[in-house]
Amino acid sequence: MSYSESQDRQQGQPHGQSCLVVMYHYVRDSRTTAFPDIRALAPGLFRQQLDWLQANYTVITQADLEAALAGRGTLPANAALLTFDDGFVDHFDTACPMLVERGFTGTFFLSQDACGPAPRLLNVHKTQFLLARLGAAEFSRAVLAESRLPRPAVDGSGVFGADLWEQGDDRAVKHLLNYQLPFADAEGILDALFERHIGDAPTFARGLYLDDAMVREMARHGMAFGFHTRSHRMLSRLTAAEQAAEVGSGVEWIRGLTGQATVPFCYPWGGRQTYTAETAGILRDAGYSVAFNTERRRLRVRADRRYELPRLDTRDLPPYTGGEPTALAALAPAEDA
Repeated sequence: MSYSESQDRQQGQPHGQSCLVVMYHYVRDSRTTAFPDIRALAPGLFRQQLDWLQANYTVITQADLEAALAGRGTLPANAALLTFDDGFVDHFDTACPMLVERGFTGTFFLSQDACGPAPRLLNVHKTQFLLARLGAAEFSRAVLAESRLPRPAVDGSGVFGADLWEQGDDRAVKHLLNYQLPFADAEGILDALFERHIGDAPTFARGLYLDDAMVREMARHGMAFGFHTRSHRMLSRLTAAEQAAEVGSGVEWIRGLTGQATVPFCYPWGGRQTYTAETAGILRDAGYSVAFNTERRRLRVRADRRYELPRLDTRDLPPYTGGEPTALAALAPAEDA
């Protein structure tokens, strides 16, 4: 019996009816950059993980998964899907060539404001690079001074989940910026701090995100693309009409870039508290094929809802761990902040 067949049986799934979906963000050697503290998957570790996946799984395409979910096909017993969030240049420079050399494909999720013709640095990434430049304690003090607020007595775990890879100070300031402050206030604070401590945000964005030519070249090599909202705002903070505006242009935009027949979606941050009961219907009406969250467990083809498909983080798997987790109920949602 294969490892994945054993996983299927443990989770009550018929043979071949589950899938390991892996989530990636930065794939870079941060030590060689101006931001060595950005939490990234080094290329050597990415290669090791691909070695492990190649030895133990069959890497499938986005179309393979969607066909199985629609009942038009079945998955191999050892199916794995590789997904990449945020549309970083890392994915063109590093991830895509490594996938192509093995005959793998991946699904890459883009935010339109970041990867459009006039790229705008998203707040989530301003936060990450300011944390990397200043450290959690100094960045927290700077945010509080700029906002003129007292220190928040909150760790963010109720929304984002407890993340063992981050410190409490990181979580508190991220919760304040992403979940508590009005969007305009958070934007103003981050703009001021980014310009003061790092530089011009539009210039930085042009070097961080994929552009149209890169997306088309990756698509030519078999990569699939999906939408990650227009501006990476947390959907649970928006009205139904605001959510529809945030996701409404994605299907047409991705199809125009790639010619894809279907377009998947993934939620910013992705825990269940970062979208609402209305969101699935909004995504369906907008024409998305499926949607991924960040609930950290294996996808169950016959049991999981089409717009709430789970994914594991790269750090849940070798070479960070001894193998695919088998008891995932205790794992908090992963996140892309």
